[in-house]
Amino acid sequence: MKTLNFFLLFFLITFSNLSIAEEKTSFWSNVDKFLGQIADGVSKKDNITGLRTIKDPFKNDEFYNQQGLKAIEKMENWARQNNKLFKPGSLEYERVKKIADRIVRASHYKDHVDKLRFIVVDIPEFNAWAPGGGPFFTVYKGLLDKTNDDELACVIGHELAHNSAGHIEENFFLMVKDIVGKKASRNYGISYTNIHEQEADRVGLIYTALAGYNPLACATLWKKKDGGISDFTYMRSHPAPAERAAANKYAAKKILKYYRKGVINPDVEKILYCNELYCNKSLSEGVEDGSGGGVLKVLEIVADGLTKHYSASAEKSRQELQVMMAKRIMPPEINWPANYKFRYKGTIKRHSQVIGNTFAFLSDFSKGIFVYPFNGKVIQGSLKFHGSNEHGYWFRWKDKWGQGYLVIKEYTDGSLRGSIYMDNGSNQLGKFLGEFTGYPN
Repeated sequence: MKTLNFFLLFFLITFSNLSIAEEKTSFWSNVDKFLGQIADGVSKKDNITGLRTIKDPFKNDEFYNQQGLKAIEKMENWARQNNKLFKPGSLEYERVKKIADRIVRASHYKDHVDKLRFIVVDIPEFNAWAPGGGPFFTVYKGLLDKTNDDELACVIGHELAHNSAGHIEENFFLMVKDIVGKKASRNYGISYTNIHEQEADRVGLIYTALAGYNPLACATLWKKKDGGISDFTYMRSHPAPAERAAANKYAAKKILKYYRKGVINPDVEKILYCNELYCNKSLSEGVEDGSGGGVLKVLEIVADGLTKHYSASAEKSRQELQVMMAKRIMPPEINWPANYKFRYKGTIKRHSQVIGNTFAFLSDFSKGIFVYPFNGKVIQGSLKFHGSNEHGYWFRWKDKWGQGYLVIKEYTDGSLRGSIYMDNGSNQLGKFLGEFTGYPN
């Protein structure tokens, strides 16, 4: 990928210095103008990268602006009819308005503050969404209830970033790919959307910091949604909360220098153009069609398309690997008999690998059952109480592959954690296999 980018850059710089720029040959000048017209018809400048990005030639910015407004109005009408719309003057509405006003002034919509349109809906869901077009978005009360103002600013910044980056418009790329190349798979499409989410996070972080809200809140926000290993057992159109929290924390630390608590950074325009997380890299800007600008626009379209393709492909491969690994260590789902009162899900070190483990005990802890996947099959083992000491509760375990001792202790979070050993005749405990953990199910 780095080699490809190098040759693209070399070609762009070289071509921009050809005799076209001097208009010695009218033929090449006319060709370049023609290419520029074609590029203008099928692409637009990306607000974030500065490159020309492919777009639907039959739909302009005004179309998406109207579509976005219609989506907001449709949701607004539904909420009003069902008595779920928070009106201006309510605490919920005014809280969002206060934050949104600052975020817009610190965003690519800073010159269109008068076009801000949002609604706050009384739905107990941890969610917000943007319909594309201008500075339009919807927030649900469930999100307000579980966030502080800095965290809420991150979400609003993220939603506005989707719109300013033109992510709905850029979905046209998938249609073009279907026409000119191999039809995009479902996993590819999901991964392409995930790349958009990652970009919206980065741009939203910039908006948050420039608006005077703490960008580190963009990490704490997603820690509240962390679902553990289960978040990695399926393909994701959005980053898993744990990954998202880590990525946002890393990025937030890089841009803390832009953060002025409670006030908008005076260098908004300069920082929006180029900062620690992204930079406008347009090479066609300032170069006229007929003087090399047309070719540069075309090459920018190609470079943008290749970047999108390789990013989505890499994300697809990464997620597919994660899904495979997560399913391997995901605890099996078991319909326990009613007399097994204490039930846990966790992991076990077995067969030289960490794999998912589900186990349960009778109400008196006299015996139990543990279950884990191995070689495509579900393996069941037994647990029998053996005694207790300062190290914890001891059990004898047994499955089709062996037997030994298990020692576990209960922790304040309700978990049971300990070690598992296999009999080998060499000493009292046997061979140490690894950790045995479980959390209440």
